[in-house]
Amino acid sequence: MSDTAKKKENTEWDEREMGALWINVKPGSNDKYLTGHINKEKVIVFKNKFKDENPKAPDFRVYKQKEMNSSSSSKEKVQHEEEEDLI
Repeated sequence: MSDTAKKKENTEWDEREMGALWINVKPGSNDKYLTGHINKEKVIVFKNKFKDENPKAPDFRVYKQKEMNSSSSSKEKVQHEEEEDLI
């Protein structure tokens, strides 16, 4: 493939990109979840803990990520993570 074709392909993908996600591991466990951004909005993604109850339910749930400004916010994040089944 020529450099021109590569450049065109990269530009097309750049135009289609909506965001990016990273895998995280909950401290003290092997539970995984995703964090990142979609359309400049910070998000956090958890595995849907109700999937077994309804096969038509989504596999993952995407939430706006709250800003972590204080120690109470950190406690809320950990508590929320504990309530969810992680990836």
